[in-house]
Order: sequence, then structure tokens, then C-alpha cells
Amino acid sequence: MPSLSLLRLSMLLSLLLLASCGKDGEETFTTEIVEATLVWTGDYAVDGCGYILYIGGVQHKPTNEQHIPDSYKSASSTEVEARILMYGKKVNACMSGASMNSIKVVSLRAL
Repeated sequence: MPSLSLLRLSMLLSLLLLASCGKDGEETFTTEIVEATLVWTGDYAVDGCGYILYIGGVQHKPTNEQHIPDSYKSASSTEVEARILMYGKKVNACMSGASMNSIKVVSLRAL
């Protein structure tokens, strides 16, 4: 009978493990919709920093900026409504190593 208990315990642990797994862990983060300013700072190849999203004056670095349409690459900033995942961690971005909040942009809409 001890092997039956061990089997049940193994099955329970397996179910808990499967239930806690998610794609890139994104299920644990809430999606927020914010009004923000999107700034294109230039290509990395010419010492730019790609896109930076300012929310309430705070810099946020998109982890998926390659998916932001090129139409937002502009010399001036763009006011947007952004649906984002806030990761709650800082990243060192750009050549300067500036510390910014890490986010994922789910969708953008120019205002």
C-alpha cells in the first residue's frame, strides 16, 4: 500500500506543477491600459535606444519593441493608449546602461 500513496502523491505534485506553468510566466502579470508617450530614440546601431514608453514621466523599456510598427518611428514623440504587461522589474537598457522598468507592449493606439 505505500506504493499507492506514493503514486497519488506523485500525481498530485505533477498536477500542481502543470497548473503553475504558463507561457513565459505572463499569466501572473495583469494587463494595464495606460495613456503614455512613445519616443523613438533611434536605432541601436547608431547609439540610439530604440523605443521608450513614458508613463507619468517614468521611463519604461519594451521587451518586444521589434513588434512596434515602424510608423511610430518619428522624430517627435507620439501620445498613445497602450495595453501593457508590467513586469515589475528593472532592466539596464541602451549604451548608457540606464535603469528602466521592463514592460511588454500588447497593443498601441495613437491618440
